[in-house]
Amino acid sequence: MIDVGRGGINLQGLYQLTRKDLPQAVTCLKNAFRDDPLWREVFRDDPNREQSLTSFYTIPLLYAMRYGGVYAPSPRIEGVAVLLPAKHAGMPTWGMLVSGALRHGARLGKGTLNNLAIVSKQLTTDRQRLMSGKAYQYLAGLGVDPDLQGQGYGSRLMEAITSNCDVSRLHIYLETETGDNVRFYQKHGLELLQRVEIPKFGLPMWQMAYEPKGGH
Repeated sequence: MIDVGRGGINLQGLYQLTRKDLPQAVTCLKNAFRDDPLWREVFRDDPNREQSLTSFYTIPLLYAMRYGGVYAPSPRIEGVAVLLPAKHAGMPTWGMLVSGALRHGARLGKGTLNNLAIVSKQLTTDRQRLMSGKAYQYLAGLGVDPDLQGQGYGSRLMEAITSNCDVSRLHIYLETETGDNVRFYQKHGLELLQRVEIPKFGLPMWQMAYEPKGGH
């Protein structure tokens, strides 16, 4: 089950990452989202793109290690899922500071930060509206190493998350940037809430949710 203690989440059946796993987890997410259309545009003009991408993926990992949980199918870290309780989904500055994530944000260029602010404003507003009054976990990211995709690692992560949320009577909320991902999440019981177009970039994002089944 999902065991919440001191703001964190422990998900049985998956490997829970700690800071020693951070470099490998960052590499996994960078590879998994290398061709993501939205993030490609957000970071397109960043003169230190690789360094900025490393910081970008380090931030939610550090934050979730403190306030939620970061999981992989096994210690080999074939894929990574970043999960946050609803009350920590907004990643406020104080939480970024305490978790050690804030200093990585300072390494992002001004243009990239401005782009990220545009995306964040849209997604935060939508998430708060769509999930108002619901107890949920925010799946802030899920990615599988491209060399290992198609082997069931993403499904293993999702099956553990959804089954545990069924027991805990928690919804799941997420955003995704590709139609293929929409179909993957629908296969695991999530419903499409809406499709939005991100200002400035003119690219779509799909917002989805899972309603818990059974449980207590």
